[in-house]
Amino acid sequence: MMKHRIITLVALAATLHIDAAIESGKTYRIEPAEVQGKSLFVGNASEADEAPVVIWTETDVPAQQWRAEVADDGTVTLRNLFTGKYLDAPKMRLVQSAAPASWTLEATNEEANEYKMKQERYLRTTNTNDGWQPVMSATSNLSWRFVEVRPQATFDTAARQRMIDGYLAQYKQERVRNYCTFMDGGWGEAEILEALLDCYEATGDAELLNVFEQCYGYLRYSVGTVWTGGAASSSYHWFGYDFNDDVMWLIIAAARAYHLTGNQRYLTDARNNFDRIWRRAYLGYVGLLRWAESSGDRNGANSCVNGPAEVAACYIAAGLNDESYYEKARELYANQRKYLYEPATGHVYDSVVFNPDDLSITSSNPWASTYNQGTMLGAATLLYRHYGEAQYKDDADRIIAFAKKELCNEHGIVSVCQNADGDFQGFKGILMRYAGLYAREFNDDDYGAWVLANGWHAYNNMNSRSFGHSAWLTKADESLLYNNVDYSLPGSAFGASTALTAACGYPLPEGDQSDIEEIYDSPIYDLRFDNSVYDLQGRKVNGQMVKESNGQMKKGIYIWKGKKVIK
Repeated sequence: MMKHRIITLVALAATLHIDAAIESGKTYRIEPAEVQGKSLFVGNASEADEAPVVIWTETDVPAQQWRAEVADDGTVTLRNLFTGKYLDAPKMRLVQSAAPASWTLEATNEEANEYKMKQERYLRTTNTNDGWQPVMSATSNLSWRFVEVRPQATFDTAARQRMIDGYLAQYKQERVRNYCTFMDGGWGEAEILEALLDCYEATGDAELLNVFEQCYGYLRYSVGTVWTGGAASSSYHWFGYDFNDDVMWLIIAAARAYHLTGNQRYLTDARNNFDRIWRRAYLGYVGLLRWAESSGDRNGANSCVNGPAEVAACYIAAGLNDESYYEKARELYANQRKYLYEPATGHVYDSVVFNPDDLSITSSNPWASTYNQGTMLGAATLLYRHYGEAQYKDDADRIIAFAKKELCNEHGIVSVCQNADGDFQGFKGILMRYAGLYAREFNDDDYGAWVLANGWHAYNNMNSRSFGHSAWLTKADESLLYNNVDYSLPGSAFGASTALTAACGYPLPEGDQSDIEEIYDSPIYDLRFDNSVYDLQGRKVNGQMVKESNGQMKKGIYIWKGKKVIK
């Protein structure tokens, strides 16, 4: 696209003033001057060229931040910090473009850093509702306020912590005996337990283990130590009497908790319930586990139970130092590979039904899903860790490559199962968990970066309360609705947790920005390189302490000769 070169129409003195106010290399949010709490946002944090740039409630994410570069003639280019693309209006509507585009800024309130924005015409908007796309007009009275902000150029520990804190604040529910729950049971609760462990492994924050124990304790209190039945309470949901995969997800969470804490209770629970599932669900004639006891065909085997069982058996084997569990994992994997896998492509099939008389296949479902790709990837990785056989590594390589190519968009962001409720909402988190395991196990920074890119995208599509839904490709609406689902309710806690797994799946790049700041009520605030003190909303205050609305005094950021000091 041809670069727009706009000749400034303001006087030289005004241009010089703009150069002083809007500085090259500094980062700004761009607000409609007459409206508070809204700014320009790349719609849905899309990385596509010519994606709409819209008005949106300020959520303090890099997709709402723009780095300025001022040319010698006083025109300005504005580059989005998240996508790396430029603010432009080639077809009279505001978009992002791959090529730099120049803007003329005409000052309307120099003290407040407010300007009319112009290319051949003026940028205006007739509506400031979220999602409204500004357009170009021959005339406009609308000014845009440039507010300097702390640039969030990379995914760092502060951003990740913001996601964790926002999730816990929204979904954690206190219960009796210092217990807690997120969605009162179901396999989603088991997967939330795993997400908490993902966060703990990434951060080392012992409080996350405490939350895990509170949630695990409430599940155990409500269901008991035998997970192949139902829940003792009508207010808690558990379907272990039917679904063998539900039980297996909880077994994995318990076994992982043992490896992280050394608490023998977790390993005992995991082993005992694995053995129960093996006794009731093992189809000896094909060497696979049955998916469910009442639902589906009793001669059917699904990847959704066999993949998790392979992972669980490896974790239990390592905890007990018992080779027999590795052999169970090895047997299940070999038969899943035989009946539910394409070795040449890495495609993991969903399910198969057998005729037990002659072992013929009566039906099969080749559907590929993020959670089946994920668990077989995890099993291949763990079996390679133990046995060192090349086949496991080759399979893992193909499984993860298939998932990235077939289940993601052109930018590597998971594009399937864009749901905010139901089972599908949680599938992608399972892929992210085991893709992270693969990347860590084989020191693969490329796949590690892919996992983090999904977490970073989910971060940019959070709402202003620092949580979102599982449809990462869509900005979490401030109405808290997605496809008529209220994603703030407990039923969406499973899906919302998947972003935490992506964000915590691989070590963050070294040199992140979090070492210069302390996190209080919000980790995002503006930093100015002058000798002043600012509160957490970026407002200049007197003295070196910030007074909050509740009257308590909190520490602030003090800038002294370009150095950031916490006082």
